Amino acid sequence: MSRILSVLIICVMAFCAFAANATTCTLVADTKSGLILSSRNANVQKYPASLTKVMTLYLTFEAIDNGLLKMDDKLPISLYAARQPKSKLYLKVGETITVKDAILALIIKSANDAAVVLAEALAPSEEEFAKMMTATAQELGMKNTTFKNASGLHHPDQKTTAGDMAILTIAMINHHPEHYKLFSRKSFYYKGKIIGNHNPIVQSYKGAEGLKTGFISAVGYNIISTARRGDNRLVSVVIGYNTPKARDRQAVNSLNKGFKLITKQKTIASKTGKDLKESPLTKTAVVKKPNKDLYLTTMQKSLVEAKQVVLASKHTDDRLLGVGYLDINDVNVTVQGDTDNTWAIQVGAFESEKLALQTAQQAAYLLRARDKTIKTPPTGTNLYRSRIFGFESKQEANLACKKLRDKKMQCLPIAPIS
Repeated sequence: MSRILSVLIICVMAFCAFAANATTCTLVADTKSGLILSSRNANVQKYPASLTKVMTLYLTFEAIDNGLLKMDDKLPISLYAARQPKSKLYLKVGETITVKDAILALIIKSANDAAVVLAEALAPSEEEFAKMMTATAQELGMKNTTFKNASGLHHPDQKTTAGDMAILTIAMINHHPEHYKLFSRKSFYYKGKIIGNHNPIVQSYKGAEGLKTGFISAVGYNIISTARRGDNRLVSVVIGYNTPKARDRQAVNSLNKGFKLITKQKTIASKTGKDLKESPLTKTAVVKKPNKDLYLTTMQKSLVEAKQVVLASKHTDDRLLGVGYLDINDVNVTVQGDTDNTWAIQVGAFESEKLALQTAQQAAYLLRARDKTIKTPPTGTNLYRSRIFGFESKQEANLACKKLRDKKMQCLPIAPIS
C-alpha cells in the first residue's frame, strides 16, 4: 500500500509541476497611467525566453544616451558569441558588427549571437552583464525578475512575470522614446539580405508599434505587444502558450479588449471629473529611472576593451598593442614561464587578460586551429600575452603567422622552451 501511495504522490507532484509550467499569463495595461485593464496570473513567475532581449536593449540604449556608444560604432564578435545557437545572424568571430545592426538583429531577428556581442561590449562577460540586467530590473520595480543571460536561452533561474515585463516595456517607452521607435521596424538590411520581422502583430495589427516575441520549450510561446490608437497606447504581455497562433490570438484579443476598456474608463473619468487611477504595478517605471551607478562605470571600462579588440583585429598602425613594433621576419622568441613545450604564436600583448584571450580566440578561429591551446601568460609588467600553443614545428608556426598576416593580423612565432 505504501508503495502505491508513493507512486500516487509522485504522479500528483509531476502533474502539479506540469500544471504550473502550463499556466498561461496575460496582462494588458495603459502605458500612460499604468492602469491594468485586464490580467490573469500576472505575478506568476515564468521563463521569459527572448523577452529577455528587451532588457539587453534597454541597457544598450542607456549606454547610447549616456554617450558611451554610437550607432555606427563597431563591436567585436567573440568565439563565444559566434557559437550561440539560433536564432542568430551567423556572425563570424574576428569580424565586427555595428551597434545599430546588433540592435535591429535583436528586435527583428531575435539573434542570440548579437545579444551576446552587446553583452560582452557592455560588461566584462555575459554573466556580469546579466547581473547588471537584474540590478536594473530591481531598480525599475521588477521585483519578481532575475536574468542569467542576455538572450533568453533557457536557464532554470532566469524568470520573470507578465507584470514585470509590462513595467520594463513602459520604462522603455518613457525612458528611451526615440530608440523605442525601432521596435516598429518590419525589416532591416544586413550583408546584402533583407531580414524580415517575424512578429505578426507588428505586421498586421492596426496601430501596432512593437515589441518582442519569444519561445523556449520550457515555457512555450511569449509575446510583448504595444499598440497605439488615438491618444491611447497599450501594452499586452502574453506568456506560456502552446502555439504561436494561440499566443498571437490572445495578444490581439487582449489589445482589442484593452482599447474598449480604456475608452470606457476615460468616458467615465470625464463624466465624474476623476483621473484614471495609476497602478502600483507600473508606477515605479513611469516616474523613476534606474540608478546609473549600477552600470555606467562598468560599461565605460568594458567598451574601452571592446574597442581595443576591434583595433587589435585591424592593426591599423602595424603594432602589437602594448609591446610596440615587432620585426616578425623569421624571428623566434623564447619567454620563460611558459609551460607548453611546443611551438607557439603570439598575436598581441595587452593590459587586459580578457582582451588577450579574445584576440587569441579570433586568431585560432581564422586558422581553424581547433586542436591548439590558447594561453594568456602574464609578462610581469601588467601585460598578458595572447598566445596559441600546439604547433609541431617552426615551419608550422611560421605558416600560421603568414596566414594571419595575410588577414592583417600581426603574429610572432615563439620557440619552445628547451
